[in-house]
Amino acid sequence: MKKVNTKELLEIMINLQNHTIEASLNNGTFNATHFLRFGGRKVYDCGIDSADISWNIDEFLRHYPQAFWEIEQIV
Repeated sequence: MKKVNTKELLEIMINLQNHTIEASLNNGTFNATHFLRFGGRKVYDCGIDSADISWNIDEFLRHYPQAFWEIEQIV
């Protein structure tokens, strides 16, 4: 589908609150699927290891500063 950087992905999540975005994290070496949604103040992130992480916006942006994501689907 569409490749976006972390800031663009966050903007999409904020605009589609409470929708889940399946996105592939693409750092040039590996791809990792994440299921992401924004619930008001937190980004909820479930990775391929099934670990659930909740991030505030600044933490999410700092953790993935140079990342590119490929959005697979939005549900």
